[in-house]
Amino acid sequence: MRFAVCEASPQLIHADDGWKQIAGQCGKERPDMLLLNEMPFGNWVSVGPEPNREQLLTSHNLHDHGLDHLAEFSVPTVLGSRPTFEQDRSVNQAFVWKRDGNLQAVHTKQFFPDEPGYYEARWFERGELRFGLGEADGIQIGFLTCTDVMFPEWARYYGHSGAQVICVPRATPAPSLDRWKTVISTAAIISGCYVASSNRVGTDTNGQEFGGGGWIFDPAGELIAATSTQHPVATAELDLGLVERAKQGYPAYVEGLPVEAITKVLSR
Repeated sequence: MRFAVCEASPQLIHADDGWKQIAGQCGKERPDMLLLNEMPFGNWVSVGPEPNREQLLTSHNLHDHGLDHLAEFSVPTVLGSRPTFEQDRSVNQAFVWKRDGNLQAVHTKQFFPDEPGYYEARWFERGELRFGLGEADGIQIGFLTCTDVMFPEWARYYGHSGAQVICVPRATPAPSLDRWKTVISTAAIISGCYVASSNRVGTDTNGQEFGGGGWIFDPAGELIAATSTQHPVATAELDLGLVERAKQGYPAYVEGLPVEAITKVLSR
């Protein structure tokens, strides 16, 4: 199975140059799955400290429009996250999109920063607590959306729940890239899964800067694919047999806390 990650333009819009660049490289690479970055369409919405419903709804509309045109990437399965409402709560929802138009909501982001440029805790809520699995072509897919991956107990949970690939769509700045590489590599080691991550790159019209870096780590925590300015889409062949072998080895096989215990601790 051929998996692709990307470093997208800082405010990707359907049919703009950034969109065409990703579509063109996907046409050459021919991946089976493509992971987009966190809430990829339009400006980074939670840049300001005061939530603005009009701006949020604009972001919703841009994402709906982008999702309506994902078939133009010529990839059977596209993964990512989008802003939406669940039971009147503003959430960051991870999804699996399939070429037949089916959109599967898999996870809502659970952990939010609250600092300049990233006031997500003021714009979004956790929504329903779920670290469920999506499925495409028989592959079991989990999501740790950006800051979620900083809580590695959930990577272990996914590994023990049958995930084969964990997706980490991000929106992160350049100075912290080494930190993100470390924690994403760790998530692969402790879960026994492939872990893939995509990001924005450049500065959007709000002045928010993003550091790029689309990566795929194998179940041993080794970096096997990385994007660059010249190649904003990077691909790797995933060996699912390697996942099964990794889960039988250390530390992935070690029994972790039951999810009930984790959620009890997190709710304190």
